[in-house]
Amino acid sequence: MKQAFLGNLSPFSRLVFAVALTFSCFIIIFFAALLLAMPLYHVNLAGTLDLLNQQDNPKSLALLKYFQVTQSFGLFIIPPILIGYLFELNSWSFLNANHAGGSSLYFIVFLLMFVSLPLINWLIDINEMLKLPSFLKGVEDWMKNAEDQAGKLTGAFLAGKSFSNFLFNLFMIGILPAVGEEFMFRGVLQRLLKDWLKNVHIAIFITGFLFGAMHMQFYGLLPRMILGVIFGYLFYWSGSIWVPVFAHFINNSGAVIISYFANLGLISQKYQDFGSTQSIFLILLSLLMTMSCMFIVYRRKLL
Repeated sequence: MKQAFLGNLSPFSRLVFAVALTFSCFIIIFFAALLLAMPLYHVNLAGTLDLLNQQDNPKSLALLKYFQVTQSFGLFIIPPILIGYLFELNSWSFLNANHAGGSSLYFIVFLLMFVSLPLINWLIDINEMLKLPSFLKGVEDWMKNAEDQAGKLTGAFLAGKSFSNFLFNLFMIGILPAVGEEFMFRGVLQRLLKDWLKNVHIAIFITGFLFGAMHMQFYGLLPRMILGVIFGYLFYWSGSIWVPVFAHFINNSGAVIISYFANLGLISQKYQDFGSTQSIFLILLSLLMTMSCMFIVYRRKLL
């Protein structure tokens, strides 16, 4: 039987190699995308870098979307596929992408993502109230500024009334991150940490924290970490990467759909406020129903 090129690496060596390969892929594809952007957008290198700082310019927004898509491939989609092949000669098997699970499982996951909204939004409110010590005021100001810039960029991406823009946003914000981030964080990182640490629960929580930290938005770290942990257990209990991919897609595409309806004037609610409540009863009910849905997925693992 043919041996994978890096099949004999130890769990820790696999982890180190995966990080190095991911970083290398990102650098190579970023610079390739940068070179390709110049003839595509008819700008030189300096003009390209200048456009990236002009979110109110339609040409700049198109360029930012271009880099958003290429980054998803370079950082999250291509590396896991290469890693799976180098470690096991079968990327689909390595990533647990060779089976999907039953349709009833996806209904439960859809329900889970819906009923968890009040809880996740409450965690966002809690996270936003956290303050750093006074001697770290400079760091806190930097984090707030980064959060504001990220919010403005997301708002710029989600603006617009055209159906073609809506479909592209579903692809860029809903599908690509759901597939890519789950391939990388659950399919690769969680698995390699589990093999190294010999404890799947520690691996899930570490991966969840790294998933939250990866977004570089301190005031959204807690809810993203909890979502990462939920995705981690969905992957572990279902045995299929497509289950957390679906959950991730529902979470991301919800913002796209709500924003599109708001842009058309069909609803008045912003995507950031959808599912928010100040009712302790509804928040506790959300927690109970979220745990119930997770328990149903867990019970299916035992059958």
